[in-house]
This record gives sequence, structure tokens and C-alpha cells, in this order.
Amino acid sequence: MRAARSTHAFAPRDLAAETVYPLLDGLPLPLMLLHESGEVLFCNCAMRGKLPPEGSGTSLKSVMPDYHAAFAGDLKHSRSVSVMRYPGGVTVHERLQLSPSPLGMVLTVFDQTELIERETADAQNARLASLGFMVAGVCHEVSNPLSAIHSMVQILQSKRAVSEETFDKGLANIASNIGRVLTITRKLGDYSRVGTDRPAPVGVDDTVEEAVSLLRHNRWGASVGFDYGGAPGAQVLARPGQMKQVVFNILLNAAQAMQGEGNIEARASAGADGRLVLTIRDDGPGIPQQDLARVFEPFFTTKPGGEGTGLGLAISLEIIHELGGRMQASNNPERGACFHIELPLQRAG
Repeated sequence: MRAARSTHAFAPRDLAAETVYPLLDGLPLPLMLLHESGEVLFCNCAMRGKLPPEGSGTSLKSVMPDYHAAFAGDLKHSRSVSVMRYPGGVTVHERLQLSPSPLGMVLTVFDQTELIERETADAQNARLASLGFMVAGVCHEVSNPLSAIHSMVQILQSKRAVSEETFDKGLANIASNIGRVLTITRKLGDYSRVGTDRPAPVGVDDTVEEAVSLLRHNRWGASVGFDYGGAPGAQVLARPGQMKQVVFNILLNAAQAMQGEGNIEARASAGADGRLVLTIRDDGPGIPQQDLARVFEPFFTTKPGGEGTGLGLAISLEIIHELGGRMQASNNPERGACFHIELPLQRAG
């Protein structure tokens, strides 16, 4: 029996079939009634249009193996899962909703292909726009030290006899500006690098401790007060060093904003919704209101020239997005800046 083409091949001939099924048959959403065992009881017209011609049998596993696999064979509980299929070589994104009803488990299919394609296109456009700003920022940031190097070389070349002191100062100036260029190129590499290391569970408390230890070796963070309320045992999935880099970048920005004097407070919590929340606050001057929307832009910085590349927070945001999370910046009602990070918790096993 070819299930895909039989109008009521899965429907028992009882009162429900004669009254309810015709109503379901006219719904525009693809819908299927299932027994907990996986037996297909009914498919409406929209669902029958999705069934492959080669499908046969009366079980979900035989009729739509992709759907069966998405639920891992568990058809007894309400669930919502995503599935990506390739019927006829075309990529299709769908959201499957399984819910109980008096007639059996109801499987409803929501096609999200157009939505995801639009989101992907929007993300690509945003990246292209970001790349344009980044290129302009690179030209500006690199041109300053290169101009200084060029000027110093001209000064040294213009003098027939250069004193040892002038020569040493010239070389020190050139070396300093070359260091600035190298710092910019290194951080650009960090910004664009996806990484090939395998992600592994990372303890949040350990990450914060390592970042604070690193901060103590920086001239801005040596004397800053730090108070942390942790989430023992909480882990996220990340590549080596990623989370430490994010936390350190935020801590260093806070320490610099407070001019090396003040207090930073961090709190981590593991929510019942499977998300880790990490909040980092300082009691510095806060972020100017007009700059809040730009703090994550590449090369945007409020620091004096030569003290920052404007890439630390941009890199941090990219890392958090890569890990499936989100990060926001705001100001505390009392005083100081606040960074709020949410990430998926790593489940045991």
C-alpha cells in the first residue's frame, strides 16, 4: 500500500474518522496523527504532499524516517525539534511539534526554510557591512604608526652624522610603532579565526579565576578589587582559551575605565532553562549613552590614542555568538558599566 497517495490510508473507519478527519484534512499546516508506538493513524492533505513517493508501510519510521530520527523514536511526550532534510536535493528546514490529543499524538510540521534563508542572508549582509567598517578602521589604525615610522626614517636619513642618542631614540620609536601594527594584525587574526580545536567542557568558575589571575599581571588590574559569586560545576562548551579571553577582555576594559582603582563584581548562575548567565559589573564612570550601541564595533574605542585597538569587545562578541550565546552591554543605575552574557550549559554526557 502506498501511504503517500492514499487519502485516508492511516485512518480507522469510526465516528472520529468520519467527523474530525475531514476537518483536519482541510488545514493548511501539514499534520499527522500517530500512535505512541509510531503507527501512523492519519495524514491530512498537506502532509500527504510532503511524503516521499517511495515511502511505504504504516509507521513513521518507514514513511518519514527523517522525522522518526529527529525524535529519536520517542513519540510519547510533547516535544519540539528542528530537522533539516534534502528532498530532491533541496535543503528544507522544518520545526516538528509533537503534542497529545484524544485521537493520538499530533505531529505538526512548520516549514522554516524561508525564515532561515532570510536570517542567513541578513547575517551575511551584516558581516559585509562590518567588514567595510573594519577595512576602513584598519587603514586608519595602521596608517598612524606607519606615518610615524616613515617620518622617523626620513629624519634619520636627512642627517649626515646622527648622534648615538638620536639614533637609539629613532630606533625605539620605530620599534614601538611596529609593535602597534603587529598588535592590530594579531587581534584581527583573533577576530577572524574560527579555530580548529575541538570544543570541550569548560568550567565557568575556573575560567573566571584564570582571567582574574591574568588581570593581576596587568598594570591596570593589579590593585582593582574583585568579588565573584560562582556557579560550582557549571560548564559551557568552548575551544581552549575562548572563554578566558572573553572574561579577561571585559575585566581589562573595566579596570582601564576605573584607571586601575575601584571594584569589579561578577556573578554566575545556572538556570533551569539550560542557560548559564554571567554578569560582570564595575563601579567606574560607565559607558556614555551615545556609545552604548557601538561598544562591540570593530576598532571603536573611547581610550586615548595608542592605548587600545578597539578589537577586544568585538572579538569577545564573536566568540559568544560562535558558542551559541549572546552578550549585552548596559550601565548600572547607580554607577559603572555592566556586561551580561548568556550561554548554553554543557549537559552531563
